[in-house]
Amino acid sequence: MDSSLVQNLFNFMSNNIFGIIYVFAAVEIYLIVSIYYMMKKHEKVLVDVSNNLTKGFKDAPDYDSTQNVHEQIQSSLDFINNKISTDEEFKHQFAKNADKISQRPFYSRHYKIEIFASVISTLVQVFPLLGILGTILAIAQTAMGKGAIDVSQLSSAFVLAMDTTILGITFSIVFMVIESTFGPKIERIITESLNYKQIVTRINMTE
Repeated sequence: MDSSLVQNLFNFMSNNIFGIIYVFAAVEIYLIVSIYYMMKKHEKVLVDVSNNLTKGFKDAPDYDSTQNVHEQIQSSLDFINNKISTDEEFKHQFAKNADKISQRPFYSRHYKIEIFASVISTLVQVFPLLGILGTILAIAQTAMGKGAIDVSQLSSAFVLAMDTTILGITFSIVFMVIESTFGPKIERIITESLNYKQIVTRINMTE
């Protein structure tokens, strides 16, 4: 590789290390906001699926305003599983409802949520590495300087190393906390989606 190209890349990263960290932080924020709205939308989709699958059953679970979205979904899942297991005569009605549902790719939408969650998790681990990179760049910049190294150069390199390390660790901690709050909810949405997919598949196979 051309040494001048490497030198130019080194200089660019040295001069813009803070900007690079902020760009990664902006991407992380975008992903977090996006996945939040995707989860909200998918929750509504799962509730609609619950209502559509239980449509026509007089003993279907009643709407309860005190329940959260996932409690409503779980209630419908329990009802459907129980009906399928105990009442053969109701399978045809479930099959009719499931036929309408299966035409919609509701159970594949959670893959995008999984992808975004995976990228968020990866970026959380990238921030400390960016901080370390800033430290290495500061040391290398000082070592590669022409002439004798004075106190001001060492002081500047030390400040750059400390600032990038602190910034990288801070972003990592903040986004790690956010990721930990999103994690269980994402897993629950994915599990519910897979449960509905299994139910629809089971109904269609036995019909």
